[in-house]
Amino acid sequence: MVDLIVIEDSTIASMAQDTRFAGIPCLTGQAALLAQSASTCGSCVRKKLESQRVALAKIKTCLAGMSPEKKSELKALLNTAHVRVIFKSVTGQVSNITF
Repeated sequence: MVDLIVIEDSTIASMAQDTRFAGIPCLTGQAALLAQSASTCGSCVRKKLESQRVALAKIKTCLAGMSPEKKSELKALLNTAHVRVIFKSVTGQVSNITF
């Protein structure tokens, strides 16, 4: 068992595509949005990256605000004792929460 896992963008993308995390409400329906884009159009890629950035910020905020039961479930799925989520709050301040 790992002592601490920091939830990063790549971690969220992997969890969204893994069916084991289907019970985590923040990740439901996010796999398609977080998938890598095959487009080569510069404008399309920028729009996709911006939508992914916004989605990742919402997911991190959601993960930080989950119920204690869901946080325990997430820790069990990640096989870790503690999880740290670093996110921007609504005021724009960078916050981190460890549970």
